[in-house]
Amino acid sequence: MPGSLGDVYHEPADPASYGTAWKLWDATGEKKEKITKYLQGEDAYTLHKPARRRFPRNVTYADNIDESWQTDLTDFQSLKKDNDGFSYILCVIDVFSKLAWAVPLKDKSGPSIIKGFQAIFKSTDRRPTRLFSDKGKEYINKTFQKFLKENNITYIHTHNPDIKCSIVERWQRTIKSNFFKRFTHTEQYRYVDGLLDDIVDAYNHTYHRSIKMRPVDVTPDRVLEVYNNLYHGMNNSRKKPKYKVGDYVRISREKQVFEKGYTWNWSEEIFKIVQVIPHAVPVYRLEDLDKDPIEGTFYEMELQKVTKPEAFKIAYIVRSKGTKGKRQHLVHWRGYPKKSRSWIFDKDLV
Repeated sequence: MPGSLGDVYHEPADPASYGTAWKLWDATGEKKEKITKYLQGEDAYTLHKPARRRFPRNVTYADNIDESWQTDLTDFQSLKKDNDGFSYILCVIDVFSKLAWAVPLKDKSGPSIIKGFQAIFKSTDRRPTRLFSDKGKEYINKTFQKFLKENNITYIHTHNPDIKCSIVERWQRTIKSNFFKRFTHTEQYRYVDGLLDDIVDAYNHTYHRSIKMRPVDVTPDRVLEVYNNLYHGMNNSRKKPKYKVGDYVRISREKQVFEKGYTWNWSEEIFKIVQVIPHAVPVYRLEDLDKDPIEGTFYEMELQKVTKPEAFKIAYIVRSKGTKGKRQHLVHWRGYPKKSRSWIFDKDLV
């Protein structure tokens, strides 16, 4: 007879050791529900479970001109000697009309980003209601955030580094492609003397299949036409949520470029689902175990349901106080932030 699930899972000589739920079922014959529940409480499984980085996401909707802009920086540091020290291009696009802007910058500090947007605002009377970007320091710094508040612009950024602002990303690819085609033709690498402006102008006067017109032709009296072109026939069905409020989860962990595949794929810290937001692809809001809300929303593929442990692992003891019998220790819990440190008695140490 096979041993318990734990015996089988942790026995290196067993073919099912440290394997999938299916392998455990094949080895033990236990019910799927029992195996799933066991694995949800097993760190060796939940921390190393493969995390999907590419999966379907919700469409970026915009109902009107300038309701949502996306922005990103394109790195051209390799060409700065040919362009008077300009190292970056601030790329901005209106999600609805596809009208785009691009401004060269010498660095990516908060003040430089502000100057870039001021140049855009000066060239047009348009302002976004919401601005989307990735979580770059050039956007989340206090200086730029203050600028946005002064201009009544709501800022939203992605939390997962694998999730990009796809519309502005395509605009960036257009700039790069046209740049290097031109560089190949002329064998010169200068873009600040008019090439960038020409590419922007050409892009805005080019027919776009998604809106079925040129960005410069999108006017307030054509908003309904553009909306229908963008979203007519789109599948608005909603997927049934996999998780529910009250479930405990780990969050998929960002890996560094050179980090090995066998390191943890998920946060050691455990979180609680506090809201399920129905969409075509459901998203979730979380709080930590101290009941503090976690910024942003998360897709199902970024979460893994786990069992809340009865005991937590200690990383180290910060300091101790008290006398024998009443001695306490301030402990730093492994995988948790400093704010989660807490005092425990000697008798509670395992």
